[in-house]
Amino acid sequence: MRKRQAYVRTEIGRLFRKKEFYFSVPGIVLILFLSANDGMGNLGDSVLSAVLLSSYDAGFLIAFSLAAIPYAAAFTDELEYHYTKYLVIRGNLKSYVFSKMFVIFLSSVLTMGIGITCFSVCCLAGLPWVDEGMMEYILQFGGYRYFLERGYYLLWFFLYGTQWGILAGILSMAAAFCSLFLSNKLLVYSLPVLLYQMLTEFGADSFRQTAALDPHVIFDARYNIWNSDIKMFTWALAAGAAAWLLFGLAGVRQLKRRI
Repeated sequence: MRKRQAYVRTEIGRLFRKKEFYFSVPGIVLILFLSANDGMGNLGDSVLSAVLLSSYDAGFLIAFSLAAIPYAAAFTDELEYHYTKYLVIRGNLKSYVFSKMFVIFLSSVLTMGIGITCFSVCCLAGLPWVDEGMMEYILQFGGYRYFLERGYYLLWFFLYGTQWGILAGILSMAAAFCSLFLSNKLLVYSLPVLLYQMLTEFGADSFRQTAALDPHVIFDARYNIWNSDIKMFTWALAAGAAAWLLFGLAGVRQLKRRI
């Protein structure tokens, strides 16, 4: 446990020193601006409308790749420069892989959460926080109503972005695992979009017919299938934890073959 904690502390310190992290956040903001329009350059009637519109557009998929940039290629970089053996010798392979997967997940959650929040702040320059129609919709069907009702708008946008960030984290961990088979980093960064499309297309006639298994519902706070914020967020987080365990175990097995 102590070795894993030491790995996590080291990796988190590296994360906030990486220029890619500070590139990805404004990149997501830019993508959201390009996505949030009705075809005529209209962002909507409020910041709330703009955020929901931007995350509904197909261009939003690029945000998943941007969220992967800070850390999804970490295994590829360290294997290329033979740094992995040094790190494993300092602890053990299992702690190394699970810690790396955790920070990959965390980096994507933070990148997406902060990116969507910054986008909402930028939209505030020309729009009110909410409009009556969209506000009524979220209060009836969506999540985190407590914060909207009390005017904690910035916190609502951060939670909304964080929930999408959990999906981004899962996709980034999947990309990181695939990077143990691939050496092309550009391909690794493109995998989150490809994997998301695969979940969307191949799940349309199977698991996506159940709302609790549909990624479009689980990670999008405009839906609240249990009418409970705690259950909604916990279910999304449980999906992230399950993916962390799965890709961690698979990563340990594959990395044994690589080193």
